Amino acid sequence: MKAVSPVREQLLEHTLVLLGTRGYNGFSYRDLAELVGVKTSSIHYYFPTKEDLALAAVQAYAANIGDIMRDMDVNGPLKEQVEKYLALWRKNLGTGRVCLCGMLAAEATSLPQNVLTALQAFYSMHEAWITQRLERAVADKGVKLPAAPPVYAMTILGALQSGLISARLFGKPCRLDAASAMLRSAVTPESGKQQAATADAALS
Repeated sequence: MKAVSPVREQLLEHTLVLLGTRGYNGFSYRDLAELVGVKTSSIHYYFPTKEDLALAAVQAYAANIGDIMRDMDVNGPLKEQVEKYLALWRKNLGTGRVCLCGMLAAEATSLPQNVLTALQAFYSMHEAWITQRLERAVADKGVKLPAAPPVYAMTILGALQSGLISARLFGKPCRLDAASAMLRSAVTPESGKQQAATADAALS
């Protein structure tokens, strides 16, 4: 197996932070070079273009989160799965970062097509995961949703992305809690109502 260069790993690590805080158009190779302590020529050696760098970062980010999501047993307790899933979103609270793919999606019109395709795959992965849990809640618990599971999954994902951005904008983590309550309410109605009431109180 080919060894991974520590420099390449550092470049990707710092790129993930830069993309999550500034977006695709908010940093240059010079910014990245200063953070890692290398020359820009070293970055070009590993990633000839910014497109190559962004694509590798998105793929690494999606692979890491995808592995965690796939480890959540679809047949396990719904409440437990939802809390583990929401923990992935809370991880960025207070860091100044938002979901890397959510940040880049806002720049869709200026992104290379292969990066867009990777972002779409990331969104589809989340929508499929949420849809599976919503379908199970409907089948096992008779939960009544305001829309079909795939449609409501898109709504919930959009709320989570917006909630994380809003939490950073206002400096209030409870804005993500309000979005999280949508998913909790859908799969565990009683618990979700309590969480929604808590979020309402924090926002008022």
